[in-house]
Amino acid sequence: MAALLASAAWGDARDVREDLPINEIQVVGTHNSYALPADPRAMAFMAPRLSALMAEMTSAMTPEQTAAMQDEHPSGITDMAKALDYVQMPLQAQLRSGVRSVEIDLQPDPTGGAYADPLPYRELRAKGETDLAPIYRDELTKPGLKVFHVADLDFRSQCPTFRSCLTLLRQWSDTEPGHSPVFVLLEPKLSGLDRVIPGATPVPPFDAAQFEEVDATIREILGRDKVITPDDLRGTMPTLESAALARRWPTLGQARGKFVFLFLVPAMNLKAFAPYLEGRPSLQGRMAFVQGRPGMAHTAFMLFDNALSHGQEIRDAVRKGYLVRSRADIDTADARQDNAARRDAALASGAQIVSTDYLSAPNIYANGYHLAPSARGWQCNPVLTRCSDAAK
Repeated sequence: MAALLASAAWGDARDVREDLPINEIQVVGTHNSYALPADPRAMAFMAPRLSALMAEMTSAMTPEQTAAMQDEHPSGITDMAKALDYVQMPLQAQLRSGVRSVEIDLQPDPTGGAYADPLPYRELRAKGETDLAPIYRDELTKPGLKVFHVADLDFRSQCPTFRSCLTLLRQWSDTEPGHSPVFVLLEPKLSGLDRVIPGATPVPPFDAAQFEEVDATIREILGRDKVITPDDLRGTMPTLESAALARRWPTLGQARGKFVFLFLVPAMNLKAFAPYLEGRPSLQGRMAFVQGRPGMAHTAFMLFDNALSHGQEIRDAVRKGYLVRSRADIDTADARQDNAARRDAALASGAQIVSTDYLSAPNIYANGYHLAPSARGWQCNPVLTRCSDAAK
């Protein structure tokens, strides 16, 4: 079973009806899809500082906070350099190989230049280093949302601006106009390292203007006609959640050539999303869905990264009609250990989006752990019987 789930023929069912709702499929995605490997010298400079800070922080946690941290990072974060040691394929190559979910981290930069001179590069240049890995400094000086993982730590990106990332998605989409839907996970960054490391970059607030920029950029680069929005799901239903529970998701045929944007909510800090939800409790007129919990008017999308501990919750949510994202591997530990348990649990849970950092084997640790997407981009959801019936 595990070998079948991970095989290149993972989504090989044929003659599936185009009226299959998109919540009844399952796709492979990538985590931090834009990432380029860090300069080893910069990581060696910063990682020990972060590892020490993480150890200090975890020692001061309450039992509840410790449990939440262990669930989110089950291997423990003892070595930041190891936790961030992954390499992504070029974004368009991912999509051409069958990846149908990408994750984009959004860093606010309303005036431009906030991240153009990272702390470790300043320190390394002061020590005489001159051949540091490039970071598209010219793009970083322009105003607008930037795309990378962590300021001053993991900051190299294939597409350093939100505009440039969406442009890559649009260019690929235009070459494959009938592609199956792509789920784009958006994670707004709400803070940086400046509170704990002297000289680190202060991250501007992710405020109403930043949320408006997200929607405006999607409309400009992709166009409203290429996006499935909350309005498309809700229709005449009283709330977005009621529409999800009524399974009113667009069909595969209706979703071809389109994108679905899904905001991740760091630490479920929904207060930070007040500007996006204010006056729009069901995300009326918005371009992206927002992660939520059952009972919230806007909830159509949920996040359970660890399927080993939340498998039943994921299955329950999927059966009810929610979209769910889970992770096949977390913090590189699963792949380093060639341990497929979390991957197989995520696939079996029915989570519609399963994210990985390892699309092929041998992986960068020279073992067989991976999760290959279907060449056509999706398979029938294993939890939902209608999809299985349609595949016959």
